[in-house]
Parts: sequence; C-alpha cells; structure tokens
Amino acid sequence: MKKHTEMEEYDGFLFLPSEDEDEDTSAMEFRFIKYKQDFGPAVEGNDIGEKYHVAFFKRDADGQFQFDEEFEAIFADPMTYAKGFIGHNLFGTMVKKKERTKEWFDEYLTDIKKSVILANQKS
Repeated sequence: MKKHTEMEEYDGFLFLPSEDEDEDTSAMEFRFIKYKQDFGPAVEGNDIGEKYHVAFFKRDADGQFQFDEEFEAIFADPMTYAKGFIGHNLFGTMVKKKERTKEWFDEYLTDIKKSVILANQKS
C-alpha cells in the first residue's frame, strides 16, 4: 500500500475490502488511479484541499456489492477519510475533480456499476 505522502503522484484511488484478510477482519486495500489524459487544472478546491468525485458501494445482506451514492466534496486528506470506513461495509472511489473530469467520471461510474453487477452474477 502506498503512503499518503505519495498521493500527490496520483489522481485518486479505489478503496476496497482487502483480499488478503478473511471477511471477519476489518481491512482495506487501496489501488491508486492516474488519469491517462490531461483533464486540465483542478477545480473548486480551496486552502483546505482539493475537490473530489466520490462514489460509494456497500455489501447487501447477501454479501453482494451494491451502488450506494455519489457526490463531490473537498478533502484535506482523502485517504484518512476513506480509512474511516474500515469495518463499516463501505467501499468506493475518490478521484480529483478537474476541469474536464465530469464526463470521464460519469462513464467510469457506469462501467464500475456494470462490473459490480457482473461480479455479483458470478458469485
């Protein structure tokens, strides 16, 4: 897992239940995201932090992943925020909002929702 100080190299991350731990253990795995194209400068941030696109997923009573919600927010430390969900059945994606990321994030979210549906069908 990358340290928070290395976050500046990335545009965001997925935070997922750890595959190395059994289900009874509260653990989280981070997978970092780097945009493959230039979406322009960061937007809507302030002195506290940068603005992020956020999407949450959770597990239902049968253990299947389900989409929960999406929103945008400013975070001083997005990784610490995500770590606060360890043990709370909430996982997701946080990526920096830039001038032209809205369409990319909408497409990404559509794709990840489809992936969740396919994964649920296989299990």
